[in-house]
Amino acid sequence: MKKLLFLLAGSVLTAQQTSELLSNSWYISKMVTSSGQTTNTPLIDNGVPATTFNSAGGTSYVINSRYYNTSMMSFGVMPGGNNLIKTASSCTLLFYNGGNAAPVRAYDQKNCDIYGLGAYGSVYSYQITTNGNVKTLVMTDPSGNKIYYNNTSQLSTQETAGKKTFKTYPNPVKNVLHLENIEKRLPLKIYDLSGKLVFETLTTDASLSIDTSLFQKGQYILTLENYKSYPFTKE
Repeated sequence: MKKLLFLLAGSVLTAQQTSELLSNSWYISKMVTSSGQTTNTPLIDNGVPATTFNSAGGTSYVINSRYYNTSMMSFGVMPGGNNLIKTASSCTLLFYNGGNAAPVRAYDQKNCDIYGLGAYGSVYSYQITTNGNVKTLVMTDPSGNKIYYNNTSQLSTQETAGKKTFKTYPNPVKNVLHLENIEKRLPLKIYDLSGKLVFETLTTDASLSIDTSLFQKGQYILTLENYKSYPFTKE
């Protein structure tokens, strides 16, 4: 009888632990390596799809961590804590050839590696925090790498639908990036792919030219209030 009660208690604990994982759709927002390097999720054609958790029966579950490819990991939940035991993993093998290709491919590979490289029986952990209506899920692999998810699709097409666009050229850019068809008195910011702010200004006219000659070569994201974000490459 005591053994049966223990098993029932363990099942209740497991169900309580996983209820928030299962009841939300999650969207990748950034990754942080064990060395502390942060990479915000690069913009991707068609937006970031939802990551989901599904029950596989009993105390077994599956995470489908979606970016361009889907990184799948099966796991069991250790009762009484936020630790997960890996039982299997795989990743789809689609090749991304859309906009912002280089950073998207690199980020996509990290998504596959975090769930795929850990050995069978590896222990992962998770933490969920709440700030108003926004929940943040942090998954940590055995090496200390972290993937952050939000329960809002910040980069999805639903959010960007209806936002205005502007004309920008050239891309790639060598020295000067030109913007046209923009509004006045709007904050404009440019970030590198680590999330670092490298440039900001306030628009003063319907067109704007930005000197990029001092930018390091690489990928950047330009944000302008009320407009869709614009990824570009500095040669």
